[in-house]
Amino acid sequence: MLKINSDKVHAKVNLKKVHEFLDDLNNYKYLFPKNKISNWESTTSSCSLKIQQLYTIDLIKISSTPNSIILKSGDKTSFKFDMQIDLENTDSDLTTAQISCQVDLNPALKMMVSKPLNELFNYMANRIEKAILSDELD
Repeated sequence: MLKINSDKVHAKVNLKKVHEFLDDLNNYKYLFPKNKISNWESTTSSCSLKIQQLYTIDLIKISSTPNSIILKSGDKTSFKFDMQIDLENTDSDLTTAQISCQVDLNPALKMMVSKPLNELFNYMANRIEKAILSDELD
């Protein structure tokens, strides 16, 4: 089992707005690197994408509370995982977010994907504030 924790990031956005954004999986396309994803499909409670034309990731929302969103891998995903986004209100307009993931991988694959997955989750966590405040949202 591979456990990954992103960096804790601070978004200058209130907790309610961060949670509303992350609770809608249509918005997750703004968290992934644009040049590395394809075949994006989403609803408010699930999304599917292909990363670097190699790996399909299928996310399904399991539960949502004001301070966390829990997701799991869907049927299309090459490997099983659980993901949680923890949110903490540190000030009226400041929210701390961290993405945690547990991935079920064999030891050889674990060594190959550990660093790229860690980089991906750090990228996603660091995109939260930018994506919410961006003009690129539909």
